Amino acid sequence: MALTLSHQTATEFAARFWQRVLAAYLSGDKREFHRLIWWLIERINAGDITDAQARVTFNDAYGRALTAGQWTTFKTSRLIPIHDRFAAMQAEADL
Repeated sequence: MALTLSHQTATEFAARFWQRVLAAYLSGDKREFHRLIWWLIERINAGDITDAQARVTFNDAYGRALTAGQWTTFKTSRLIPIHDRFAAMQAEADL
């Protein structure tokens, strides 16, 4: 399903999304943190969000300056393993 925003801009959505990711991480809510990362990778894979959009909004939210190459490394080494673990847990009905 395509990402359709009607009450906020993509920039506002992205800022809120990364705030939720950070809040879940800081609160220790691993399930919510993993679910949000899973959702992000699913949206990138579906073409609803581009890697460039995800990277720029991540940089804005976290005060970082990842280049496209650094984002790819970060996504591959950190985000995709989180996505895959969450997907496996869903498949096994562990959630």
